[in-house]
Amino acid sequence: MKRVDAVWTIAREELAGRVRNRWIWTVSALVLITSLAVAFLGSVSVGVIGARGSEVVMASLLNLAVYLVPLLALVMGAGVIIDEKQRGILDVFLVCPVSSAEYFLGKFVGYVWALSIALLASFVPTGILLVVTTAINPTEYLLLLLLVLSLGVVFLAISFFISILSRDHARGVGLSILVWVLSVFVYDLVLVGGLVLYQGEISPAAFGAILLLNPTDIFRLLALSWVGSAASPLGLGTVAQPFPVEILAGFLVLWGIVPLWLSHRLFQTRLAKDRLL
Repeated sequence: MKRVDAVWTIAREELAGRVRNRWIWTVSALVLITSLAVAFLGSVSVGVIGARGSEVVMASLLNLAVYLVPLLALVMGAGVIIDEKQRGILDVFLVCPVSSAEYFLGKFVGYVWALSIALLASFVPTGILLVVTTAINPTEYLLLLLLVLSLGVVFLAISFFISILSRDHARGVGLSILVWVLSVFVYDLVLVGGLVLYQGEISPAAFGAILLLNPTDIFRLLALSWVGSAASPLGLGTVAQPFPVEILAGFLVLWGIVPLWLSHRLFQTRLAKDRLL
């Protein structure tokens, strides 16, 4: 019980610190404005209204999330550990009766809360307006929110790993942006090049398996199962063999667990070295 209390205490302190940060609210406001513009102008631009227009709106919002949510999560957590070390907070932690697992998990939970609040503040107002003014199904929009939050948590876990590897905050942010570019843009471009080079010789099953190596493509594949043919702008998932939702969700969970586990292991190693100095 004491361990759980320690995790929640650290998480609450971290959440309070993130909420006081003006940067996160500025980004949330920008994402909100962008999502409103995409939702209410996207379907109009292609001349689509009604139920079909709802599919286009959902696909447009998911496409927006693919680009913005990973970037927000990566930059948000890029300096979480290195900043603590530079400010001397880790030195205080070394003499406190708190395990590395409690400290690390508390930090992550606090950041997940803060990121969730930021994303909900960005997408919930848009969803309310869409439900009131269009044919958007509230349940479908809740599923969209759940998927967007899951994508954010996955890249937040990756950002923790980046923070452990980085020597300073600037390098952490730079590496985070590099990971974002590779995951969101370069990976699919390389796959397109492979398709062109091999002229369709890659089987849909093999191509789908390759997509599972990128969390943003897993997100796209899950999105395809919800918004149907209107999701064609969402990427290469439209040409891959479809996977059951359970498999896709499982791989997305793994993309969150594995980086977080590796981050904690590396964090423990760094702490052990610091204690010996």
